[in-house]
Amino acid sequence: MFKKTLTAIGFLILSFTASAGLIDTTNDSFIDQTTGLEWMDFGVNNKDTYDYVASQLDTRDEYEGWRLATKDDVYSLYSNTFLTLTADYISHLDSYGRSTVGDGKNKSVSVLDNLFEKMGYNQVDNQGNAFEIKYATGLFQGDDGLSLFKTYDLVGSFRKSRSHDQVDFYDHMSFDYLSNNTSLVYSTMLVKNKSLATVPEPSTLTIFALGMFGLAARKFKKKN
Repeated sequence: MFKKTLTAIGFLILSFTASAGLIDTTNDSFIDQTTGLEWMDFGVNNKDTYDYVASQLDTRDEYEGWRLATKDDVYSLYSNTFLTLTADYISHLDSYGRSTVGDGKNKSVSVLDNLFEKMGYNQVDNQGNAFEIKYATGLFQGDDGLSLFKTYDLVGSFRKSRSHDQVDFYDHMSFDYLSNNTSLVYSTMLVKNKSLATVPEPSTLTIFALGMFGLAARKFKKKN
């Protein structure tokens, strides 16, 4: 009985951990609950080019404390957050280094909406009407140069009936020609390493599960 109780509690904790997503902060950033890494929101540094942002990271400027995201950082964010969803369409990483997740066609909402809201966006087209589109492209260093992380958020049921929300991971070619692009569509993906300030507090569910574990262990000791 004790082993069954431990198994059930362990499954509860693991199930919650596996479904961990993103935490929005008040610092123009969001946290990946799986890795504890803090990411700068889209729409914060898209006013600056990739080359400029990279040149400012070692100065005591607005980007102090941040670093350039690596391919592993970005793919961990992508796989932890999006590849675990129950979405309409998931294309896992192919031999070229591309992957796509899409959802929301013929729906008023998609499983991506809440995540996109926490991550922010770089630009909006047709703001306030049925054709509104929020999108962002993040630049990061991939295997062959700059690579892309893209989000595409359709707002309004009319648009979702014709297309769907989408997020893409592209590491199949070099996009170095975008390093000095001044378009507001592009931003530099910046991250902060784990710290006491960024690691999220245990959830109520996790605390409850650990409490149940303690009670079960106590009863087991009394019986023996």
